[in-house]
Amino acid sequence: MGAVVDVSRALGGVDVRRRRRAAARSVAVGLGLALLLGTVGSPASPAIADAVTDFVPVGERPGSIAVNPVTNKAYVATFEGVSVINGVTASGTLNVGDMPWDVDVNSVTNKIYASQIGGTVAVVDGVTETTTATVTVGADPYTVTVNETTNKIYVGVKGGVTIIDGSTLATSFVPLAGGAQDIVVNPATGKAYVLSNGTIKVIGASGTVTGSIAPGGTPILALAVNTVTNKVYASTLANPAATLLVIDGASDTITATLPSSTKLGIVAVNTATNRIYVAVDGASVDGGVKVFDGATQTETTMINATSRVNEVVVNSTNNKIYAASYGGGTTVIDGRDNSSYVVYTGNQPVAAAVDTTTDRVYVVSYARTSVGVIDARVEQPVKNDFNGDGFADVLARESSGVLWLYPGNGSGGWLSRVQVGQGWNVMNALVAPGDFNGDGNADVLARDGGGLLWLYPGNGSGGWQPRVQVGSGWAGMTAIESIGDFNGDSFVDVAARTASGVLWIYRGNGSGGWLSPIWVGTGWNGMTEITGVGDFNSDGTPDLTARDSSGVLWLYPGNGSGGWLQQRAIGQGWNVMNSLVGPGDFNGDGRADILARNSAGELWLYAGSGGAAWPTGSRIGTGWNGMTAIL
Repeated sequence: MGAVVDVSRALGGVDVRRRRRAAARSVAVGLGLALLLGTVGSPASPAIADAVTDFVPVGERPGSIAVNPVTNKAYVATFEGVSVINGVTASGTLNVGDMPWDVDVNSVTNKIYASQIGGTVAVVDGVTETTTATVTVGADPYTVTVNETTNKIYVGVKGGVTIIDGSTLATSFVPLAGGAQDIVVNPATGKAYVLSNGTIKVIGASGTVTGSIAPGGTPILALAVNTVTNKVYASTLANPAATLLVIDGASDTITATLPSSTKLGIVAVNTATNRIYVAVDGASVDGGVKVFDGATQTETTMINATSRVNEVVVNSTNNKIYAASYGGGTTVIDGRDNSSYVVYTGNQPVAAAVDTTTDRVYVVSYARTSVGVIDARVEQPVKNDFNGDGFADVLARESSGVLWLYPGNGSGGWLSRVQVGQGWNVMNALVAPGDFNGDGNADVLARDGGGLLWLYPGNGSGGWQPRVQVGSGWAGMTAIESIGDFNGDSFVDVAARTASGVLWIYRGNGSGGWLSPIWVGTGWNGMTEITGVGDFNSDGTPDLTARDSSGVLWLYPGNGSGGWLQQRAIGQGWNVMNSLVGPGDFNGDGRADILARNSAGELWLYAGSGGAAWPTGSRIGTGWNGMTAIL
């Protein structure tokens, strides 16, 4: 059934040159259809914000990223130099010399600092984007961290930390036997906290070591600072369980040790809410984020992710938390209620940064050599929202050719149906791909008896704009299905199966046309039903279900770049169903659902939970056997 792509839980031998940035800157139905109306509470929010709006290409082997919220520019260290992103557009590469390892920016002075393997730090003017100085800092410079208040730049080098005066470019050296794996500064106190071989070394405002934090020989893995409360939080690899340390920034002593039943990793802090977010990993979880309350010093909740979390960043201005996972999905957490959903930003994330001025989040993908841009001010499109109310709807054609719109109420029920067309019985295939022409409205693709494919652009209010022919020769396809953005270019695509069982993905170009199709598998003629179900497993990528002749329903998870992860059986006995539909999130819980009609004409809702299988279905209508197409 096509190629299978395995995803590892670890980066293995990939040279990613990764360093996390520990802290972000500041119902009447008619036709005898007796539908059961949804009565579950009030409708959910009409749409979910935080859409991925762009994938910006950067240089080979990308690593760390820094953002200047004043100029709306992001800088990514790559083997080709420092790639510059102007908002959402690649705008060139800074020539900073030998393969930069890390980059940071001072938004006050608009200076960019990039460490280089030759033992120097390049100083770049953010206006002219030219290197104005090269400062010798010592062997093997790695992490670079700027204190914007003091205009000091801390560079981790072999055997210690070199401090650069941003005004004079004079340097001083702080010897540390364990080197520096990460550096976090507190601008309010002028201190720098250096992760050095499992311990924290404190460099005071005077530029000397003023303290050392070592919790009983247990190595510290990651740290973050709350500049408002002057607390430092550090995750440890303790025995028998991991811990989160609470460190008082005034005395630089451990004041509390918070236990954890799972391994802990990256730490991030929301200074506005005094919440701490810590990546977790372990035998019982694929990945996730634990939330700790800084005031009560207690763990409050655990938010699951679909794979190992490589990076956690916080936007304290809108109370959103972003956890980028190895498999390519970034979990967006709403700090108000800890609700979450997943968007795809690219496999093997190695760094992330937040622009608090624009509410954009930049996630660096090593595998794609690109940066996925999440915009918190742009709502994710609702796939089957034909009337523009923010809820998923259903279209159904009766045998006379009349097309009906059944508006969803956002909680698994219906509003009054509306006729939206007639004469549709000349079409032998109907597909709801989402927004195919890029105007923000849900569309329909339809194939006529001559094999012509037509686009019926939705007008966003339950009607249609003039149709447009978008293809010919489609008569040879035995199945045409929507599959969402299968290859990760932000445009919706269509899956089509030939009579010989070959499955092709016809990639949309985002404006009502096509890019070249891609072959994704053979042997699909053994499937009696193929349905695009959106992001079924909540990893940020759209998936496909297929039912075989024995009634087993298989999930084919997309990998976000035009291929598959390992398929899995998610149900059996599905041969009693004669129609399967993937409307998106029909019941308003943020998860993709499936609708299925049986031979008795009953319509069932199988509400997705983001896990590996559908829960028990609920009947939401009868009399649907009079419909010749449901989409």
